[in-house]
Amino acid sequence: MLREITPDFAEYTGKMQRSTPGEALSNDPDNPYPFEGKPEFTVQREALEYLFSLITAEDRYADILTAINSSVPIMELTQVMLFKGFTEGKWNPDLMMLLAEPLAYMLIALAERQGIEYVINGDDDEDEAQQTSKLNTTDMKKRLEETQKSMKPNVSLPPEISQLIEEVPIVEESLLGKPKELDTANESLLAQQGV
Repeated sequence: MLREITPDFAEYTGKMQRSTPGEALSNDPDNPYPFEGKPEFTVQREALEYLFSLITAEDRYADILTAINSSVPIMELTQVMLFKGFTEGKWNPDLMMLLAEPLAYMLIALAERQGIEYVINGDDDEDEAQQTSKLNTTDMKKRLEETQKSMKPNVSLPPEISQLIEEVPIVEESLLGKPKELDTANESLLAQQGV
């Protein structure tokens, strides 16, 4: 049964200090988040060039290769980089989705150039085990190989980026090797600073 709202009850609820329904879902228009404004990149090629320069920057390149060498899946790195760019206002969600495949290919190409074995998804090993158990006859294996030979790779990297990947220098020292040791002529770090 519905009860009538008395004037006393309406007056009491009108005086309550509470937020408007849905108020928490909106932001102050004077202080918008970076992703609420105009994106920095609207062209896929320009965004890919930015991502390439970001990946190959001296302070990040070795860390990214170390992560790939440590079996961090390529798609997880791709998701992190693209979502971070979205939250910084670099691109909108539509362009972010268009950048996923080329960025993954870019990371794969850089890993292959360094001779690093990579993992595309975290559950690749489980998928391969399931596939090999299903393909137990040689006839099915032959058909699969023929299908794979007839398929052309769909690499969606622009030729300029592919050429830049070929020009990236190969890291000579091992990514998992021992870090260079400090000069031990001075026994303490304070002595090295001249204190």
